[in-house]
Amino acid sequence: MIGSYYQIVKDGFLYEARCADINASIQSTEWCTGIQAFDSGNEYFKTPTNYQEYKSAQKEWDTKLFTKLAFEKQRSIISALSKGTVIKITKLVQYPWGTNGYYWAIRAELINTEGNLIEVELPTNSALAFPSWLQGYGVQALPQLKHEYLMQCKNAKCT
Repeated sequence: MIGSYYQIVKDGFLYEARCADINASIQSTEWCTGIQAFDSGNEYFKTPTNYQEYKSAQKEWDTKLFTKLAFEKQRSIISALSKGTVIKITKLVQYPWGTNGYYWAIRAELINTEGNLIEVELPTNSALAFPSWLQGYGVQALPQLKHEYLMQCKNAKCT
């Protein structure tokens, strides 16, 4: 899976995320850039339909999407992300999560329109980001990504 390319299937967004601190101990998090799809979730929790809907009620969406802990600034969406954007999986870690066991922490690189590489963490732990882009639970087998969010490509241009 590391080194594989995927194309984002739905319009989405980058946001200020709490991610697995893959170099630290159990249940430790760090700030990073997260990625998520617009118009995703279920009847109990749903992301905005698109960036315009988010911007029209940004404060309300920020409060709903990003739980603010004590002594923490309110997080928000950094930018919209177009479907068709290509990412490359760079890190795959079985990350300890207390009594829940382990989950897959998956990092990827994307190239933004300015040509800069941006490291993002895929939503794989519903406690940190919902909905998850993984099929199933646990780390007994290699992770399988949901086709609703990502399509595997043969190369960096997805041709």
